Amino acid sequence: MKRLATPLMAITIFLLNVWLNAPLFMAGDLPFRGSIEGGYVGMARFLSQHPNPWGWNPIPYCGLPTQFMYVPAVLYFSALWMNLLPHVSPDAVYRTIVSVMTCLGPVTLFLFARYMTGSRRWSFAMALAYSFISPSYALFPEVEKDRGVAQLPWRIQVLAKYGEGPHNTALTLLPLALSALWRAAKGHGFPRLFLAAVLLALIPLCNWVGAFSLAISCTLLLVAALGEPEFRHWRAIAAALLAYLLACFWLTASFVKTIAFNWPVDSFAYQLGNTQVRLLLGMVVGAVVVRVAFRIFRGSSYFCFVTLGAFVFGWIATGFYLYGADTIPESRRYAIEFELFTALAVVEALRLSMRSTNSTVRLCAIGTAGVMLLVGAPQLWAEVNQGWKVWLPYPAETTVEYRVGKWLNEHPPEGRVFASGGLRFRANSWFDLQQVGGGFETGLQNRVPVDLAYDIRAANHLAPQDQTGQTLLLLKALGASYIVVHGPKSKEYYRDFVRPERVAKVLPPVYHIDDDTIYALPPHSLAHLVSPAEVATVDAREHVETLGAYVAAMEDPARPPLQAKWLDPSALDVTGPAPAGQLMAVQVNADPGWRATQDGREIGMTRDSLGFIVLHPAPAAAARVELRYHGTGEQRGMAALSAVAWIVSLGALFTSLRKRRAARHGQAT
Repeated sequence: MKRLATPLMAITIFLLNVWLNAPLFMAGDLPFRGSIEGGYVGMARFLSQHPNPWGWNPIPYCGLPTQFMYVPAVLYFSALWMNLLPHVSPDAVYRTIVSVMTCLGPVTLFLFARYMTGSRRWSFAMALAYSFISPSYALFPEVEKDRGVAQLPWRIQVLAKYGEGPHNTALTLLPLALSALWRAAKGHGFPRLFLAAVLLALIPLCNWVGAFSLAISCTLLLVAALGEPEFRHWRAIAAALLAYLLACFWLTASFVKTIAFNWPVDSFAYQLGNTQVRLLLGMVVGAVVVRVAFRIFRGSSYFCFVTLGAFVFGWIATGFYLYGADTIPESRRYAIEFELFTALAVVEALRLSMRSTNSTVRLCAIGTAGVMLLVGAPQLWAEVNQGWKVWLPYPAETTVEYRVGKWLNEHPPEGRVFASGGLRFRANSWFDLQQVGGGFETGLQNRVPVDLAYDIRAANHLAPQDQTGQTLLLLKALGASYIVVHGPKSKEYYRDFVRPERVAKVLPPVYHIDDDTIYALPPHSLAHLVSPAEVATVDAREHVETLGAYVAAMEDPARPPLQAKWLDPSALDVTGPAPAGQLMAVQVNADPGWRATQDGREIGMTRDSLGFIVLHPAPAAAARVELRYHGTGEQRGMAALSAVAWIVSLGALFTSLRKRRAARHGQAT
């Protein structure tokens, strides 16, 4: 029966979390209007139809390589199930996957604590407390204000309200990766090291924030393990190096560089200033003090580790929520890591205290536990008694985003849709609509379109005396055929288009519902003829007016038109006359993976200041230029390196296991 106790406890924890959070598994939209979940669904839906990781996605942000959309694990796994369950909506498939992973979070934490402490009962109690109670609500007033319509643990709240599915998935895998790393460092043989490497590789392939928390956690684990008997740091480092080789098929140098430079920009313009330096130094000094204290008082490596984790992630979250300062990019998002380590540290402190021979220590532990239970009682009571009614989903088809997106899908643009508000996150979860914007900007190698889109929505960098003219100039330069504006009374959550009268007084409305309007611009192909002097050469983010000649060439009725047709996401054909001295401006992001041929011969291709493709065709009365995206040599080279690492590792694993079986057989005979 003891063998079944741990699995039964794990199943109980999981089923309890599923029951408490059942609305996550119901079809429809949750009553949280600010979620970016639709952006993940849209990417997974695209991959379910076009799984080539070295292909091109023309839908968001004027196009980008498939690899640079996002890290792949959650998206490809969702895409797989979307293909296996074609009659289930992509939204339901994706949310079910990330919700299952989120509900497994307390389970993996229970298993981690059980392995590290050997105590099944205390680990079970910790997992129950983690399932119900979030200390962030009591510690951070801003978190309490953000509670919303239901009392949910903060990790559930950020999933339901903000769409943090990949982050929660990475958080669920974190305890497994840490226990595997511990086993690998303290054990022998290749199998343990390989398992640790696989789990260490999987987390960065799920989510970047999760990858950063993994890096911090592993560093703290190595620090806490200093002096730990039989703990070999070199094996932990070897597991991390192997993990990168296993994951480098996606985490190429260009990809990592792009993420590293974009992440601070997308994190509310994070900058490593004096405040951040002081915060980082304070965090490091505090961690050193904690480690030294454990060394002096001979505390266990495990207790030291979870205390370091609670301190470091608590420092990061506290700096943001109480003082408004980011220690690292997006510090607010690490509150769920803080809660995870706090649960481990507090319960371990109670467990050790209750084992003390000093009755005063045990009495203090009981009193502390009672106070914490009293503080958490309102949360516990609310979660058990509120039921599901307050956050039940409703049909997505009733939302303004779906209704607007459906109209756009039924009246497809010749160019792109300029969607404002949350529509740009959600539209592609249902429909294949090429957009100027999109959901996730961290992988963008060309930031000009997204920066100009922000200027359009916020009326930023636009001359006060000609905001209407410059807005239209930018929209046309970005290939927009429709612009969607959500007014102040719209049910859409973000409503981020400032002064919509800029377009309302000059563009015809083609669809209106409630306070949401679609305006049409004159339709134009994504390709047009330009002279070398008309190519955009000045950064339009600072000098909007310089796009005048570029847009005038696009609208010139005397100029022969070009036709641009997508044959598939990675193939674009441009047809039409190619007069001598004229170039073809294609409003698609340039990239080293593109190749252009005219009648089978490769032609020159450059990039304008918008970051778009400029073709240099040979003169012809009727030219056909074929643009094909093949990916880059770096992608294939790193994929080959990763394949070699997998093959060698699996070979070493099978060899090791075979030798182990042979040794056991020899002992038995």
